[in-house]
Amino acid sequence: MGNPKSCFQCGNKGSDIYGYIMCDSCKAKLGLFSDETIKKHIAQYEKPTSKRSYKEEIDYRLDFIEKDYIKKRIKLLDIKKRLENI
Repeated sequence: MGNPKSCFQCGNKGSDIYGYIMCDSCKAKLGLFSDETIKKHIAQYEKPTSKRSYKEEIDYRLDFIEKDYIKKRIKLLDIKKRLENI
């Protein structure tokens, strides 16, 4: 998968961001939230109609995408293995 310090997206030199190597250019394209944007989201989740806090929502979403990733990876690995016998 290239140099261990290469951006996983484009292969350019990068640095660690939450366990993934990413270059500054790709990081800029991510659209990471500013503190002000995060504060606005927190305020929206403090409304009485909210079922969970913003932190709980983020934890829920991280758990959901992790499980979804695992299911999709297993499916693709199964296809790859079965292609060897076809």
